[in-house]
Amino acid sequence: MNPQSKKSVGQNIEKLYEEIFNEFYDRIKSQKKGVLSTVIYGILEPDNLEAQKICNFLNVENYTSLEDDLLISSDLIGLFFISNPNEKNQWINAKIFQPVKEGLKNARKNFGSNLEGNDMKLFQIVVIGCLIVGTVVCINYLQKLKKEREVGNNSKIQPLDSSPPRKKVAVPVALCLVVPASVVENVRENFPIAVSDIEKLIDNSLYFLCTTPQDADATWDLLDKDEDIITVSEQREIYVRINIADGEDMIGKKVPYILKRNLPSNGQGIVTQLACLKYLSVSGLENFNRI
Repeated sequence: MNPQSKKSVGQNIEKLYEEIFNEFYDRIKSQKKGVLSTVIYGILEPDNLEAQKICNFLNVENYTSLEDDLLISSDLIGLFFISNPNEKNQWINAKIFQPVKEGLKNARKNFGSNLEGNDMKLFQIVVIGCLIVGTVVCINYLQKLKKEREVGNNSKIQPLDSSPPRKKVAVPVALCLVVPASVVENVRENFPIAVSDIEKLIDNSLYFLCTTPQDADATWDLLDKDEDIITVSEQREIYVRINIADGEDMIGKKVPYILKRNLPSNGQGIVTQLACLKYLSVSGLENFNRI
């Protein structure tokens, strides 16, 4: 290889950030809250426990505003622009902080100069998400995407033995949502609901929880329920429970887009419960994820 054609560490980091941003852009371009949380969970997917550990440690929430995400980003960016005169740390500064600083500055200058307004803010948050979870994880994430696209259908490595794969057992789940009354106009109890309509409810939810049917039954008993939903105003909060026959991958998800991503692509749910909640009541919602 021609030594002159070899890219610097900073250039490689710059290219890495650009690729990650392009992968996430469609997901976050219209998102107003929880952008940094979305990036962290997305890069670490399916390891949600590791993502949750990082978010808890840094106080990153799925309802954090864009401005608060930018404050976190600014604090972390500052780390790469502080020179430490201590001689014992010169090697660390030269070998680790300076290359990352170079990549970050170049990415903002070269790639970021083509972005405007909100997109530039999103780019900065994505870069910080990359720094938080680690460059190695980002590389693994891109390699995983490349491999999935090559095989065309997210195929998994076959076991070494020749025994046939075990048949997947459907795991029923209960998706519990609290949404404004205005978005349940066409939702009917004991009727099927399409995946596209479930996604719309998730997008408009104030609280959400995906759990086992048994836990959902217990939650129902704790809710402070009010009058018939037909008579309430559009601003009131409505509890909607949707039973999904095969939704094991949805259980416990704490980020709306990940929850939607794991919905059965060719299935539907059944609306089993609809109820108006008493005004400002949060009884029974303690374990829900709040948007």
